[in-house]
Amino acid sequence: MNIPQNMAEFLLGGDSRAIAAAGRLAAGASWHEAIALATTWKVVPQLSARIQSLRIALPEDDTRTLRREFLRVYGQSASRAVRATLAMRELEKAGIAVAAFKGVASMAVLYGGPKQRSIGDGDLLIPRKDIAAALACVERIGFMRKGEETLAEYLSFVENAPRFAGNEAMALYGEDGSEIDLHWSISGSGLLVEEILERAEKTELMCATIPVVDSTDGILLTIHHAIREDLALESVIRDLLDVRLWCERLEQRGEFESGITRSAEADSQVTALTVCSLLGGYDDSIAAARFARLLGDRTSRAQRQSAARLMELFHYQIERGRLKKDVLLLVHSRPWRQILRGFTSDWSGYWRSMQTLEEQLGDGQPLHTRLAMLVQSIPGLQGIRLARELARVKYRSR
Repeated sequence: MNIPQNMAEFLLGGDSRAIAAAGRLAAGASWHEAIALATTWKVVPQLSARIQSLRIALPEDDTRTLRREFLRVYGQSASRAVRATLAMRELEKAGIAVAAFKGVASMAVLYGGPKQRSIGDGDLLIPRKDIAAALACVERIGFMRKGEETLAEYLSFVENAPRFAGNEAMALYGEDGSEIDLHWSISGSGLLVEEILERAEKTELMCATIPVVDSTDGILLTIHHAIREDLALESVIRDLLDVRLWCERLEQRGEFESGITRSAEADSQVTALTVCSLLGGYDDSIAAARFARLLGDRTSRAQRQSAARLMELFHYQIERGRLKKDVLLLVHSRPWRQILRGFTSDWSGYWRSMQTLEEQLGDGQPLHTRLAMLVQSIPGLQGIRLARELARVKYRSR
């Protein structure tokens, strides 16, 4: 049984399709594995809500496990949300423009709190000119960055690190395990930070009023993150669930046309069509399917073909496992150009920053191991073809 595939059907499919997937999981006595997968995918709240809405009966042991995981995730997410709202309040007090996006924005706007949406960190958008001031501000409330490199060295590293895929950001950590990620550039999204901040709206989260990105920026930034994560199900399932709700919000507010217009302005029609069409493939009755049909009518044949290849990549990875990230080094020159530019501009600073990042992610490897992993990352011809399409879209300049 392909448990990831059945989980995708259960979480994203219409009711009848989800019930059929639940039946397969029950027949294979696989609910305990599904719950473990939901924990890894960080969708325990959504899994719990889906089970309740469809009135699915789980074995007693699995019910207890799910409830225990739900309470753990809920507590962590609520605590992290409070810390993120505190950071935003301090930034605003200091006169620094800020807006929440990704998880915090989705939690506040789409889910109304942490009961149905978990977060691991608080992603905040700030102007590039305020990086130093924002860093000093959040440090005063207990968030610190890791590593021995200077701020200038780190900024140069982020600009030239392929792993960031154009997103320039800094992770800051609180003593309680909370994390704030300050972003000042979202290259590849086609959206300008200053304009996103100007369009930001106010909403409520955890008894606080916070600034969040508006709905059209919210959906495009979520789609952008899914592309950054290579459309691998285990990394983008939350994005897909969020996009489905962003589309519902756009439709309810009569903003489909605004979403289509902004996607065109940001040159994001291909990625928006990809993600919304994927959702429509699981359930053609939802707002995302209607948005995809409208968007498809406004795109060129080449754009539709590109979206079709990216959709193929998504399903390819469900069936065969996600592509290794290193494969993109084999199909596009931009990552190599970034690395070369980083090392030639400041070799020691780039190396220190790279080591700091690897320590945070727990994936530091010696050079010979990296080269071996690069060779092992080579998929078959179909995988290479799909990886090339992903790289072409992922590394676009806008």
